[in-house]
Amino acid sequence: MWTILTDDALLSRLSAKERDILDRVAVDWTQDNALAQIAHEVAEEWRGALRRVTMVDTRTDAVPSEILIHILADFRYRAVTRLPGLRALLDENRVKEWERALAIRDKLATISYEHPAAEYRPEDEAISLPLPHMIPMEHRVLD
Repeated sequence: MWTILTDDALLSRLSAKERDILDRVAVDWTQDNALAQIAHEVAEEWRGALRRVTMVDTRTDAVPSEILIHILADFRYRAVTRLPGLRALLDENRVKEWERALAIRDKLATISYEHPAAEYRPEDEAISLPLPHMIPMEHRVLD
């Protein structure tokens, strides 16, 4: 199943302590809806990488649930490092989660994804197959 990456998705994955700090900092934000902007940037980057290996949902900011936890780790890291006063939330475990997320993003071709629901699938001519060098060796068809 594909889901839309939103600021609410991130908020649902934060601890109570993290939410409290985020609520206090939110008052001082100079950007309107900064979390939504970061969510869009993160979704677009992951979707760009996914286009090389699978069919991508046509809805803006839709990402596959199979890797959502890693996408949320990337989202959390970017929010914490970009928004003022949130660096206190960046502990060793959160950095490790972000590093794992980047490792997963680099290996997207090794994961199987559910296709988007029929109404959100791209038209046939918009579907591209992965390049041969993107297909893991064990899945290549050799003549």
